[in-house]
Amino acid sequence: MASFANDPRHQKLVGVLVPLLRRTCPPGAGGYGGSYELRLAPSEAEDLGGVPLIRSAMRKAAKELGWSKLETYGTDTGRVALAGVVDKRELPQEFSDVVERHQQARMRDAAEAVSQAMTSGTGRAVRGGANVTAQEFRAAYDAAATP
Repeated sequence: MASFANDPRHQKLVGVLVPLLRRTCPPGAGGYGGSYELRLAPSEAEDLGGVPLIRSAMRKAAKELGWSKLETYGTDTGRVALAGVVDKRELPQEFSDVVERHQQARMRDAAEAVSQAMTSGTGRAVRGGANVTAQEFRAAYDAAATP
């Protein structure tokens, strides 16, 4: 795998991603249980340095948060560029219920949004959903100073 450590785009992405990843951890879970997925237009991902660079920045940002065991993924299908990271650390017992309830609430919100879209023909933004995540990322990236 190529090293992006000296690439200023990588450094900027890491700085932008750390707080976004931190926000995905359930409140009261001690920083465990986070995950982040970013879906962008392929041209936008290329402007940022490409999926491999984005994925590498996600890995580094997650490690800065202490996610010592994690999974990253990424692909560019030509229609969408996708990159993500998941905290795979074993949950301490005192946080497992909090993380489970948080994951169930996220799944319930997503299911309700799909149901609403199917019945009314209009969707709603869901925190953590692909559109909201991409908008939050773009705003944070645009606001960040280049290192």
